[in-house]
Order: sequence, then C-alpha cells, then structure tokens
Amino acid sequence: MKKVFLLVFLFAVSEPLMAAGAAPDPELVAIKGGSSEEIVVQGRKGDVLQRVTGKESEVLNPSQMSVFKAINLMPSLSQESVDPWGLADIVNYHEAFRFRGVEATAGGVPATTVNVEGLPLTGRPGGGATIYDLENFSNITISTGVMPACAGLGLADVGGKINMEIRRPEDNFGFLLKQSIGSDSFRRTYLRVDTGLLPGDVKGFVSFSDASADKWKGEGDSKRTNIMAGVTKQFGENVKLETFVTCSKGTIHPYKSFSYSEISDLDYAYTNEFGTDPKEYDYYDYNRNEFEDWMVMANLEIRTGERSTLSIKPYYWSDKGYYLESVKLNNSSSYNKIRRWDIDHDLKGILAEYKTSVVGTDLDMGYLYHSQTRPGPPSSWKNYNVNSSTGQLAFDKWSLLSNNSSHELHTLFIEGKHRFGDFRIDGGLKYVNYTLPSIITYHTAGIGDVSHDDAIATNPAILADYSAPETKTFSQVFPDVTVTRFINDNLSLFAAYGENYVTHVDIYPYFIQQSSYFLGHSPEITFQQLWDRKVMEISKNFELGVHAKGSNWSLVPTIYYTRHNNKQAVLFDEALNAYYPMNNAEAEGYGFEVEGEYKPVENLRLYGSFSWNKFYFSQDILSDQTNSSIPVKGSQVPDAPEFLAKGMVSVKAGEFTITPIARYTSVRYGDVLHKEKIDATTLFDLDLTWSSSMFGFKKVDCSLSFLNIFDKKYVSLISTSDYKTLKTSYLPGAPFTLMATVSFHY
Repeated sequence: MKKVFLLVFLFAVSEPLMAAGAAPDPELVAIKGGSSEEIVVQGRKGDVLQRVTGKESEVLNPSQMSVFKAINLMPSLSQESVDPWGLADIVNYHEAFRFRGVEATAGGVPATTVNVEGLPLTGRPGGGATIYDLENFSNITISTGVMPACAGLGLADVGGKINMEIRRPEDNFGFLLKQSIGSDSFRRTYLRVDTGLLPGDVKGFVSFSDASADKWKGEGDSKRTNIMAGVTKQFGENVKLETFVTCSKGTIHPYKSFSYSEISDLDYAYTNEFGTDPKEYDYYDYNRNEFEDWMVMANLEIRTGERSTLSIKPYYWSDKGYYLESVKLNNSSSYNKIRRWDIDHDLKGILAEYKTSVVGTDLDMGYLYHSQTRPGPPSSWKNYNVNSSTGQLAFDKWSLLSNNSSHELHTLFIEGKHRFGDFRIDGGLKYVNYTLPSIITYHTAGIGDVSHDDAIATNPAILADYSAPETKTFSQVFPDVTVTRFINDNLSLFAAYGENYVTHVDIYPYFIQQSSYFLGHSPEITFQQLWDRKVMEISKNFELGVHAKGSNWSLVPTIYYTRHNNKQAVLFDEALNAYYPMNNAEAEGYGFEVEGEYKPVENLRLYGSFSWNKFYFSQDILSDQTNSSIPVKGSQVPDAPEFLAKGMVSVKAGEFTITPIARYTSVRYGDVLHKEKIDATTLFDLDLTWSSSMFGFKKVDCSLSFLNIFDKKYVSLISTSDYKTLKTSYLPGAPFTLMATVSFHY
C-alpha cells in the first residue's frame, strides 16, 4: 500500500512539471558560486547534485567551525545546538545530527558523518569534530539514503554521509583575513595565505585560526586553535602530488545536561549551570575536555589514459586528550564522583581508486584499508573524589581498564554509470569486511593514578566475565542502483535502491556500570554473551524523485521508504533492572522532502525546504537476555522530528544583502515509549552584509549576524544514551546571539 501511495504521489507531482521551461545540463543542477572564497553546499539525490549556497552558508554557521550548521537548511537534516558558535555542541561525546530521523553517530559508533576528500578522517569520541576551518574547503556534498558505492566510506554510512573537499592552493598570490567578535566574548581570527604558482609547478597555502567564547550561562569557555597547510606539485602533464596537514588544539567547558523533569522547566534550565565552588562535585572546571589533534593526507594522482586516472590517498589522524566530567554513580540523584576519560587514539589507512571509461560506461573502482584504535568503546576511566576541605581532587579508583585494540576495515567497491537515449543507469557494489576490536578488561585493585600504559604494564589480572577476547567480523555486500529518465533538458525522474550499514559498540560501558545486574542474574550474563549478540544494522532504502529547473527556479521533490534490520535502541529491561542497548529491533521509515529555489528578479533569491520524516519501530522489542517484551511498535524513534520546514530570503540592495532565515522543528520525544515529549520550535535568524571593493582589496565584507533573534527558549540537544546517567539527558538551545565579522580578500 505504501509503495502504491509513493508511485501515485510521484506522478501527481511530476506531471505538471513536465511542461516547465528549459534549462541547461540536467545532470548537474548545482552550479558553483562565483567567488573563489565561497563554499559550495550541495546535496546528492539520485547521484545528481541539486542544491547550492554561496556565502549564505556563513549565515547559518558564522564561526565557520561546524559543518553541521552550514548545511542545516537542507531537507531532512536535523541539527540542534546548545552553542551558537559550534565549538561546544556536544552530547554524549558526539554531535546531535540526523539524516531523515537517523542518527548515524549514535550507539557509540566510533566515527562521524563527515569524510574529507572521501576519506574517513574524523573520529569520535575525542576532539576531531572541529579541527577544520570551513574557509579551507570549496565543496560540501551531502548524500542521504541511497548513495553510490564509492561514497560514504568508513566504519558506518547509515542514514547518509557528508564529504568535504579541500580548497586547493590558488594560482595567484592572495590572502583572506577575517576578524569576528560577538556575544559572550566570542572572537575569532582567521588568516589564509596562498603562494600562487611557484617555480617547479608548485603551489601552496597556509592558514591559521584562533577562536574562543565564554559560555552563555555559568562559568567556563571554549577555545580552539587550528593550523592547516597544503602543497601541490605537478610532474609533467600526467602526475600530480598533493599533501595536506592540519594541527589543532582545543579546550572546551561543555554545558550541563538535564533530566526530563529539569528541562521541563525552561526558566530553570536557562539559568542553572555547573557551580563555581571547587569543593563541590558540580564545579564547572571539573567538567572540561582538552584535545590535541593532527592530520596528514596525501593524494598521488596519475593520469593513465585520456579518460583514466589512478589516485592513491594515504592518511593518518592522531587524537590525544581527555574528558573530565561530574557523574552520578550508583543511582545517585546528585553528582558524587569526578570521572576522567583519557583518550590516546589514532586512525590510519589508504584509499586506492581507479576511474576510467569502457564502452561508454564510466567506472569508479577502489579499495580502502582503514584501522582505528579505541575508543570507542572506552578503554580507560578513572574516578576521583572531591576533598570538601581543600577543593582538590583525590584519586579514588579505576572504574574501567581494558586493552588497546583496533577496529579494522577493508572495503572494495565498484560503481558504474551508463547513459543510453533518455535513460541513465548508475549502480555499484560495496564489499565491507569489518572486524570489531577485542575487549579485555583488567582487575584494577592496587593500581594508582597512573597512565593507561603504565597501568597495563603492571600486568593486572584479567576479568574474564567482563571481557570479549575474540574479535568479531562482519562481511557484507551492499548494492546500489539508480535509474534516471530524462524527460527534457530541464526535467528528469529517478528511482533508486541502496543499502547502508552501521555497527554499535556502546554495550561495553553499559555493562561495566551495571555489571552487578548482569552477573547477578540467574543465569549469569557475561559481557562475551552480549558481544556475541552484536549484529550489523543494515538499512534498505528506496527513493523516487523529480529534478525540475527553469531559467530562474528549481524544484526537487523526493519520496522515500527505508527498512532497518537490527536497529539498536537503548531501553530499560524491567526483568534485569538495567538500561542497555538492544540490537534486535526492526524499524521503518518513509517520508517526503522537497526543496525549491526561486529568483524572480536579479536581487531577490528565495530558498525553502520541507520534510516529512516518519521513522518508527515496526515491532515490539524482545529483551536480548530475559525475553521480556517492551512495547514500542509504531513509536517514532527518540529525538527524530517528524516535520521540518526551513526557509531563507536573500535581498540585495546595492552593496547590501539582507538575509532572514526561519527554521521549524516539530515535536520530538526523548524516550521510545513517548513519555518524555519535547515541544515544537520555530527559530529566526538574520544576517546583514555589506560588500565592496576598497582600499586596494578585491573585496571587503562587513557582516552583522543575529541568531535566535527573538530569544526563544527551547530544548535543543537530546542524548538518548548518556554514559553519565544511562538515561536520556537534555540541553537547552542557544539564546539570542550577536556577531560582527569583517573580511578582507586580496
């Protein structure tokens, strides 16, 4: 019945569009912005790029530190924020972001939704989310649902993937200098210098940024310093070598999260924050994280024929630091311990990709090897007590100590594209061989306040019931196919099918913190038993859509249906008296999304998107261990808004541009049983920009940005699997914020 509805709706929408006016190049609807300093944001539907913004992306993300803010106007993308600057938008060690209701980074997934140059060069937990300045990137491409086999590489691609392309060194010498100031002592300085073409066909750039801001409530601040450099060299006509390096250092004081009863009183949530007394467990400086990151990648590109290219991309990323946080242990209603989570992990890999054309068919094939050390799941937790007399932290004990081990990934893919007449077929296969790390848990009695490596060096005894010494490997082939029918030069229809994957690893911290419930059950439930039950969550996605464009407008409606096998959910098992993630649910999603752009006159541009995303459990969940049933059938998954509506108007008057933005998010729920309801929210932003050539500069931009202009109080971030409470936690949204920026382009 659902499929019949989708087909009827598609043709109802597409029929009136078939008479629309002509537009060039139906295969590539997105067009890059005119300025070399503008970032292009584009979505991928049916492997057709369909959406672009230029400088408007900065309106959504004025600090240029969060890719998620920059793309937030696009349909079916849900991004919530507690920090207006994107420096401290953290909930349970990752960013709150959803594709069509699917939270790709939930469940302890040690990856983010963002790739760089097609490489999985960002990770979680840790400090890797904001180590890139968006001014150093020329394109952001978003793939949702069905995506080609060559896209979305990494440990997970469920829901969708974001790929950022680095802005290459310019052919001519130049620089960009930006200075921003704003509410709550926000400041950011960004400088990029391009060398231009040097002798030996060498070009390069180097950039520096320094950003900081106080929290908008309570004590504490966030700081981030980034450096990036790139060098490219051409060897004759057929060989090119590129190298890029990023270094970053940041300190963040996160915001205090709340229970449902606490967040229900928004006045309380907007004024209550961590305390200022170091003799108390809720002291703000006992809640901070510090990380140092660096990344290096290279691209050796060899032209092997007129339409054939081989590229080899090695990469490495290092992340060192810690989370310090107040926690509530043993069902305490108040903070009673300080936990330190030391993180020292890296990832490395290599991508070999070959593109060619054979008998009119474009082929893209390759192999990815990727290795990523834990966490997650965590390998080191230490607890501290607060001395109520001196205000000093005193080591209590290790609450978790386990081995260093790695996620290992091998991926082979092939994607082809062939056009015949008015049809084009895109299709491919992605083979994924993914090995979860072994987990060996150690007895910690007698081990003092030392580093993780020094603790392991004491040769502690192994806790067998807390360990899973055998690795677990998943092997699966994921297909994709898209058929596009070109009606005329400005109108096309597409139908697509594809499969995506994710594997959740957060059962370990839940077991460690509630081991007495598992091991005290009759019969005993060991961690190995839980680990053996882990399965790969797989989504099967169907899409039907239309691409229509005229001389001054574009419209892209899409309908979709998806089915998730082995969907994970964090639930309370009454028979076990414990919260833990279960990996055996079935879920379905379907919906409609549309985005459109209209430019009636030269100086007026309108853009809007609407999404209806229904994502729900299609059956009750049976407890993994106790066979008790949990009634969730038909319930929208937590933190997934069913409706999203967003719009933007850009009006130019001479050298001035006025851009108001509106965003609507419908009701959400913080739990699977829908007992914790979060009301709908509408937010408004405004940007005023003046641009002119002056003082010998190619362009000078002066901007004034007003975020949440009506100072709306609302609930933003929701964590449905909070390691600190093992329950759902909430954070309020950022209040009215003001920022001014001046940019000099030369």
